[in-house]
Amino acid sequence: MSDKGKEFYEKIKSKIDTVQKEGTLENKFGMFWKFASNIKFRQHDLRYLYEDSSREFVEKYRDQLIAMKEEFVQNMDYYVEKCIKVMREANNMTVYLAKTNEEAQDIFMKEIGEAKVIYKSKSNEAKDIGIIDVLKNNNIEIKETDLGDVLVQLFDYKLPSFGIGPGAHFTREEIVAKIKEVHGVELEPKASAIVKYYRETYRKELLNDVKVSLTSANVISAEDGTIILGENEGNISLLTRATEKHIVVCGITKIVPTILDAVLVAKLQTRINNVSFSYISLIAGPSNTSDVQGERVLGMYGAKEVVVILVDDWRTNALKKDKIYKDFLKCVGCRTCNYACTASRAFGNIFASKYGLGAEGIIRDYIHNGIEAAVKDGLFLCTGCENCRHWCPVSVNLGEIMKSIKKEATKIGLCPPPLMEYQQKILKDKNPFT
Repeated sequence: MSDKGKEFYEKIKSKIDTVQKEGTLENKFGMFWKFASNIKFRQHDLRYLYEDSSREFVEKYRDQLIAMKEEFVQNMDYYVEKCIKVMREANNMTVYLAKTNEEAQDIFMKEIGEAKVIYKSKSNEAKDIGIIDVLKNNNIEIKETDLGDVLVQLFDYKLPSFGIGPGAHFTREEIVAKIKEVHGVELEPKASAIVKYYRETYRKELLNDVKVSLTSANVISAEDGTIILGENEGNISLLTRATEKHIVVCGITKIVPTILDAVLVAKLQTRINNVSFSYISLIAGPSNTSDVQGERVLGMYGAKEVVVILVDDWRTNALKKDKIYKDFLKCVGCRTCNYACTASRAFGNIFASKYGLGAEGIIRDYIHNGIEAAVKDGLFLCTGCENCRHWCPVSVNLGEIMKSIKKEATKIGLCPPPLMEYQQKILKDKNPFT
C-alpha cells in the first residue's frame, strides 16, 4: 500500500470520527439525512394528489425512460446537432457547444460582459461545469434565489448538501437566529415567517434588478429546442422573464429526443422526489411580439436574449472510449439515488464531493479530478449494495461504476489497509473466514 493510501485512509477515519461527534456540522447533517432518507425511501404514496403512487408512476414509465435515454446515448451526436440547429434557426437563441468545461467557462464570461452581479437558481450543472468557481474567482456577486441556496449562502455553509433541498437541514431556530445576526431582524421560528421575510425583502429585487440570470435545464427537447425548467417557488419564472439576458448552462445529456420525452422526464423528477412542481416552464426563445403590423421584434416584456451553453467535456469521450462511467450518461438528474444509498445514510455529507452527495457526487469528482479525489471523497465507504440501481428510474448502476473505480484505486495502492489485509488473507489462506 502506498503512503498516499495510508494518508487518505487516516483522513477518512478522521471524517468518520467527526460525523460521529455530537454537535459537529457533519453530525447534524448526518442525523438529518438519515431521517430524511428514511422518509423519502418509504414515502411512495402520494395518492392524495394522484391516482398512482410515486413508485407506481416510476415503474409504469421505467421501460420507456430507459429506451429514451438509450436512444439518445446511442445517437448523441445526431440529437445534439439537431437540437442546436432548431434552437438557432427557429427559436432565435444564441447557442454554443463547448467541448470542455474550460471552454464553457470562457464563453460564459464573454456573454456576461461587464455584469458584476449574477442572479441564479439552483444550477447543479453550473457547479459541475465550474461556472460558480469562475464567478467567485472573478469577484462577481452570485445572488441565489432558491430559498435553500439562499440559506446555504446565509450560513456560508461549505460542506456538501443535497442538490434538491440544499438548506433543508437547517432548523427554524437556527435560521431565525442567523437572520437576526446577519440582518438584524427578529422573526418567529416559523417556516411561514421566514418565507414571508424573504418574499417581502427579495421579491422586488428579482422583479426589477435582474440583468443577467443563470439557470441550468431540467431537460431539453431536441425535436423543437424547448428548454424545460421545473420549480415550486416561482423564482425561476421571475429570473427567466424579468431579465435582459437568460443564460442556460448544462451538459449535452440533458437533451432528449422529443418534447413528450422532455415533459415525461420533468414529471418524473417531481414525482420521484415527492416535490410538487407548481410551475413547469417551456422556454423556446426570447420574448417577442408581432403586434406591430406583423413584424416580429425580439424582447418584449420577458428576456431579450436566451443564451444556451451546451457542454460536452467528458460525455462523448465516455461513449466512444467505453469509459467505466459510460452508464452515467443515462442519468436524468433526479438525485434521488441518495435516498436509497446505505453509505449516504450512514455517513451523510462525508460520503460526497463538492459536486453533490453520495456515489453520484463522487463519480463526478472522479471524472473531473481523478482517482485520488474519489478516494478522499470516501470511495471505499460504498458498500456495493446497488440499492441505487434498483431505485433509479433509468437503472443507472452507480454501484458497478464505483466498483470499477475501487479496482483502479487498489491497483495503485490506495485501498484502505483493512481491505488490503483481507485481500492478502484470501490469497494466502483461500478462505476469508479462517
